[in-house]
Amino acid sequence: MLKAANTSVEQALRLFNGAGITVGLLVPTETGCKKSIMDATLSMRSFLHEAEIHNYATQQQGLEAKAIVSANFVLPDRLVKTSASLYRPITKKGDPRIWFSRLTHYCAPTDLLAVIALRGELFVFNMSEVNVVQAFGIPGSCPHEILSECAEIISPIAKELLDKLREIHRRGFIQGISHGDFNVGVTLENLLGIKPNTSQNPDYKGIELKASRKLGQAVHKISKTKKVTLFTKTPDWERSKFNAHQILEKFGYVVNNRLQLYCTVSDKPNSQGLYLDAHDEIDLFNKAKTASYTGDVAVWSLEGLKKQFSLKHNETFWVQASSQISDGKEFFQYDLVRHTRKPNVSNLASLIDAGIVTLDYSLSLKPNGKIRDHGYLFRTTSDKFAHIFPLERVYELG
Repeated sequence: MLKAANTSVEQALRLFNGAGITVGLLVPTETGCKKSIMDATLSMRSFLHEAEIHNYATQQQGLEAKAIVSANFVLPDRLVKTSASLYRPITKKGDPRIWFSRLTHYCAPTDLLAVIALRGELFVFNMSEVNVVQAFGIPGSCPHEILSECAEIISPIAKELLDKLREIHRRGFIQGISHGDFNVGVTLENLLGIKPNTSQNPDYKGIELKASRKLGQAVHKISKTKKVTLFTKTPDWERSKFNAHQILEKFGYVVNNRLQLYCTVSDKPNSQGLYLDAHDEIDLFNKAKTASYTGDVAVWSLEGLKKQFSLKHNETFWVQASSQISDGKEFFQYDLVRHTRKPNVSNLASLIDAGIVTLDYSLSLKPNGKIRDHGYLFRTTSDKFAHIFPLERVYELG
């Protein structure tokens, strides 16, 4: 797993996502370097498949079925041509393997390798090399030129939505139609003619809309690490140890005579002893470690989580608004859009294991004994945004 890397995985994700580029990550072990093999992890296999480079799922075992793909090592001042071997050995279960020819000349064990796809080829960056990382910000350098070439053009629908948002901005401050945290988003959807609904599908012709107040506005006391809900997904109850009612009973707490469980679950045990584990890259387990219980609590298929994440945020406008209060009513002017496409779903397990993506429980017991369930919210914080979403552009609506 990527936790063995000798440099920051978060920094690597931020660099590539900031340029709007989906990336696959690898960490060669000492044994792997000696034998010239690396495991093609599930996240790497997903990356190669999504980039239309290679599909291990349809590949036969054995050297005769090996695929050779053109590749390049990206140095600060030049590219070095190489090739990638993608195969499944006959031994064991045919676990997928990957290797770049002459890799040991350009990296050491536990170095973090970032791989991107462009023009049907692979480009390998050694993120443990300081001079490579520094070159990202130097115009004319090889890393900078490769990243610049990956920039995409705005789609017609995105341009249509952007034009409508600019027109809304020109109207100045507009009175909100609701109240509370959701006021800013409900008001924007109303202005765009989007009717309230509970659909998980994107809001505007395939584009998801997420509106929020600008950070740092004192009247709302919003911190610089505001939580952002990415998507919701119910556990696979048939495979889970407990159901919702049992989870509430076992890990909940009483407030004002009501049993409830409102908590964030991350890679480390919280005050209820709950934590997340996605190490096997197949399932996400919510586990518990308390004085009375140690073991599994609930489980999600990582593939199911990735599909839900991709469906919700294939393309997203994150709209920020200025806010004013007058006579007890809130008014908004929508000022800025962060435009993203295709979140880093292939690295979801690593994002969870790094504590970048977390889970929020929102369960409580009604007076009639039934469960009030507000969903299972997969979230991040605003300061981790760039680790997850390749950033297309930022638009000042003014």
